[in-house]
This record gives sequence, structure tokens and C-alpha cells, in this order.
Amino acid sequence: MTRTVDHDSTGAPGARESADAAVVSAHQHSAGHAHSYERLRPVMKLWYLWWLSRSRHVLSPRDEPTSRSSARDADTVLIVGNGPAHGWGVSTHDQALTGQLSRASSEATGRPCSVDYVGDEMMSIESTRAWIRDTDIGLYDTVVVLIGLNDAVRLTPLDVWERELRLLVSTIARRSHPTARTVLVGVPPVRSAKAFDNLLGSVAEQHGERMNALTELVASESGLTYFRLPAGLRRPDSPHGCAEGYRRWAQTIAHRIAPTLDRVHQGQLDERLPRHLPQRSFEWSGGSRLVEQAATGGSDTLKDLAKEAEKEFGVDVAVVSMLDGSKLWYAMNTELLPVSIPRELTFCDVTVAADDVVVVEDARMDERFADNPYLDLNHGYFYAGHPIHSSTGETIGTFCLHDTRPRKASSVSPEKLREFALRAEAELQSYEPAPAAPQPLTRRARREAEERAAAAAGSTPAATAGFPV
Repeated sequence: MTRTVDHDSTGAPGARESADAAVVSAHQHSAGHAHSYERLRPVMKLWYLWWLSRSRHVLSPRDEPTSRSSARDADTVLIVGNGPAHGWGVSTHDQALTGQLSRASSEATGRPCSVDYVGDEMMSIESTRAWIRDTDIGLYDTVVVLIGLNDAVRLTPLDVWERELRLLVSTIARRSHPTARTVLVGVPPVRSAKAFDNLLGSVAEQHGERMNALTELVASESGLTYFRLPAGLRRPDSPHGCAEGYRRWAQTIAHRIAPTLDRVHQGQLDERLPRHLPQRSFEWSGGSRLVEQAATGGSDTLKDLAKEAEKEFGVDVAVVSMLDGSKLWYAMNTELLPVSIPRELTFCDVTVAADDVVVVEDARMDERFADNPYLDLNHGYFYAGHPIHSSTGETIGTFCLHDTRPRKASSVSPEKLREFALRAEAELQSYEPAPAAPQPLTRRARREAEERAAAAAGSTPAATAGFPV
């Protein structure tokens, strides 16, 4: 089966020539020819960080990022992305691209479709492979890669974009089912997002076009489907995004991937067996309750504790985390922080491994974190964390402090940090289900237990009056 590159559907005279010129320009740049606007990169990174700090007041989904069909022969689609895939402006993933694509795909193919989403606004091209590391990509018929908006805004160097995109495409191809297909979706016009509709947004949009040209080149060389999303829908009452806007984007994507899904569906039965997508589960018994509460902001106890710690230590953010499997889950502050993040990208992974207090004065100067792509987005250079344990003694998470300003380790009292951690630990242990009460023995079980005890003692049990066996 061939894989195709779908170009812009405008059909305007010269559109193909313009796209070719953009490819040449972008490829020349990736070989070392810089554009003058890229001197603004430090400014653009700070601008994006400033926007992130304000985005905590913008609605976005906190629920499980899935839209599942119960049909055994449902098509399966994985969205890997940020920006349009994140769901700004709506409260659930059903209203966002995940749910909308499930419905739009079903309409386009006439078959049920299950859609899962992996990613977050704070996932960049350099961290994407970490985000998908524990995802069984072999379960999906089509993988839709929709990433790059924050890379466009932060002016990620084009050689980095091309290198990381090629590595991502290679990783997905290696881990995909033999009949599966991958689709690369270009970044929509940056200024169509309200947050970036200004002069700096014009710079980001120009950079995004060059990124798209390289994405198209990679798709062409790899035999993948490629297309670009149109500008997003903005309404006065929902300027950051709305369900109708995601529905339109989903229809665009569904129209493009329907032929791909049809080809996969028509494959031999021994090539395409029913895919049973995994259900979310946790190793720690209190994990489900913690994540469920975090979806609505977290428990009042933990939120109050975080505010108290932020004031006590004078830091930007205090938070409780749970590390379970390959992910870190935040217990609160999810309006500012990702719901979950690959633990390999976090300071807390080091704290849990050490099972001791860890302080990082300036992550840029620490060889353990200096190349961490997550820090390039959030600039959280200072960290202090204390481990948190379950009622049975396992290290399950941390109470931690973050700040964008480097600080001395002496600015945080280990004793004070431990006090906060123990209070958070008590709250988390209360999430663990109570041990099941022992069930009373049946008459037969009681009689058999008495017989075993008597045999061990070398005597015969006395008859128990009134209890026939």
C-alpha cells in the first residue's frame, strides 16, 4: 500500500511553487542558513512562558484523554500532539479533538472508531518520544501526529525540528503494527490562536510555515500522508477554542485519514486482529482516587497545603506528585501543570529513586537535567523535593517546590520541607482503600479449622452442639 503526501487544497495559482520554495528555504536553513528573525528566540521563549503562566485561567480538559467504542472491530486512532490537540477552551476531551475525531471518523467510514490522545500543551518535539515511550503504538490503525505549535512560538531551530521529527517518525514506524499508517499534520496558522494574535505571533507564524515545509519534506521522503490544518474557529464567547471548532478540525482530519483507515480495514484478517485498547490502571492503590480528584483541581487539603508552602518558601509553585509506572501525576495545580508527564523528564524521579530530599539549585548547571527538553518550556530551574510514602512504606511520590529563579539550597529548610511532606503523605494515605474486613467462617469452614487444630495438637475436637456439619 502506498503512502501519499497531500498538499494544501487551496488550488491557488502558484501555491505549489510557494510550497516548494518554502521547502528549499527551510532545508537551506536546517543546513546552517539562519534567518534574522531567529535572534528573537530568547524573547519568544519568555513570551511563551508568560503565556503559560496566564493560561491557568483558560479552560482545558483534565479528564481521561480517550473516546472509546465497545465494538470489537472498531478502527483505532492515536493522536500524538499539542496545541490544537490539547483542547483549549473546552472542559472535556469528548468536546475536544479526541471525541470529535472519534465521531467524525465514524461518519466518514461508516465504522465505529476509538481515539486515544497522548500529549499536552507542554510537550515539545524534543520530548515527544518520551511521552509515547510507554504507549503500545502497535494497537492503533492510524497514528496522527499533530505537534509543533509551541515549537513555532518558541522558534525551535529548524535543524532541531527536522532531526527530532525524523527520529519520531522512525520510532513510530518501528513500533507500529505492520498494517498501520502514520499521518503528519502541519501546524495551523499561529495567529489563528487568540493568545498569539499579535506581532510576535506573526514571527511565530512565519517560523511555523518553515517547520511545515520540513514536515512535508519528511513525509514525502518517508511515504507518509501529510496535510495542513486550516485556521481555528474563534468565537467572541469562547476565544480560546470551542467544540464547534474542534468538530471542524476533526472533520478535516477524518476526511484525510478515512482512505487510510479503509485500506487498513480491508487488510487480511490474520494481519489485522481486533485491538483491545488498555484501560488506565495504577500500581498504588490510591492512584485512581488521586487522579480523579486532580481532574477537578485536587483535594482542598492539598491545595491549602500547597498555598501555605508557596508562602512559607517564597516559590512559584508547590505541588504533590505521584509517580506510578512510567508517569508522574500531579495531585493538584493541574490548571497550570500537565495532568501527567513522563517521569523521566522530572526532578521527582530522582527524588523517588534516592528516597531522600533532593535540591537542585539551577537545573541548567546540573548535568542530570541540563539537556532536559521539558525545562526549555517551563524554565523551572530550582527544585526541592521530599519523598512521600504509602502506608506500606513504598515511595509513591513527592512534595516539591519549583521556581523559575535559581536559588541556594540553604533557602529551603529540610526540616520544614519534611513537615509539609508528612502532612501531604497523611492525605495521600487516606486515599488508600481500607483493608477488607475478614469474613466470618461458615459452619463447615469452622468445623474443618477445629479439626486441623485438633490434629495438630494430637486430640479430637469436641462436638459442637447445635451446629450440624
